[in-house]
Amino acid sequence: MKISTKVRYGVKALVYIAEASQKGNLARIKEISESEDISVQYLEQILFKLKNENIIQGKRGPNGGYKLSMEPEDITLHELYKILDDEVKVIDCNENNKSKNCSCVDDECSTTCIWSKLDIAMTKILEGTTLAELIKNKDMI
Repeated sequence: MKISTKVRYGVKALVYIAEASQKGNLARIKEISESEDISVQYLEQILFKLKNENIIQGKRGPNGGYKLSMEPEDITLHELYKILDDEVKVIDCNENNKSKNCSCVDDECSTTCIWSKLDIAMTKILEGTTLAELIKNKDMI
């Protein structure tokens, strides 16, 4: 299982925006791009999704930029994952199954399928991790 680049870059950008917001500043896309080594075009796609989900607010113009719409404690990594990743599950038991015979929609699957168990565990970790925690440990992301 890999966390997508879009999710990782989204988290990095949000940490940058959160730090600017805490100082009462707006974060400009060019500053985020240069600081986090993310192309402006890719960053625009990520920030567009986050803005549409009311995670951030944007202001246009020469004094424009982005700020958080919510407190960092209220933004979970799982929420960001769901917004930025195209996959519904963190770990899909069918991702390597060419025939897709297995279907982890049965209640029994969550107790018998190792991939389903891992998905449940990873989802709980992502649900229990907030942006505030990531800001405190930003050197780890």
